[in-house]
Amino acid sequence: MTRFTLIPDHDIADPTVAAVYAEIRRELGFGMVPNLFRSMAIKPAILQANWEKFRATILHGLLPRTLKEMVGVLISQANRSEYAMRVHLHGLSALGMSEAVLHALVADYMSCPLPEREKQILRFGLLVATDPLSISDDDYAQLRNLQLSDAEIFEIVATADLFSAVNAYTDAIDLELDSL
Repeated sequence: MTRFTLIPDHDIADPTVAAVYAEIRRELGFGMVPNLFRSMAIKPAILQANWEKFRATILHGLLPRTLKEMVGVLISQANRSEYAMRVHLHGLSALGMSEAVLHALVADYMSCPLPEREKQILRFGLLVATDPLSISDDDYAQLRNLQLSDAEIFEIVATADLFSAVNAYTDAIDLELDSL
């Protein structure tokens, strides 16, 4: 059971919460507000800041949203963070990714039927989240050799940072899975 109240639409008293919920429904593409954000409505400024970070990191940028969500799935799997892994697997499915690719992603992402460039992005994102002190100049050079710009590499690091924080937060509050 989630340790904070999930604020439903009919209980919104704060105009910031109402505005953020409307943005999430519109921009996330699923017509609903995930429990992740509902659990933050107790502090409207923190809800807004976290939504802005999620939006800027996942919904905007140079790298495709699906690739960033795949990075999130792998990080969540490595952290044994059930909420984020299941929600983002569902999101990838809703965005058109086949069940076969999703199964391969969680079974062994390096064997997943993806281009080598994408596999290396996944590898690097996972490394950033799970063993950042082991990252070397060679890791960056390998990405640059795949024609990734510094801005794209930054997006991988920002995505890993976001999902590491989401995993810690959702696990700490025992966030219940959304009704998907």
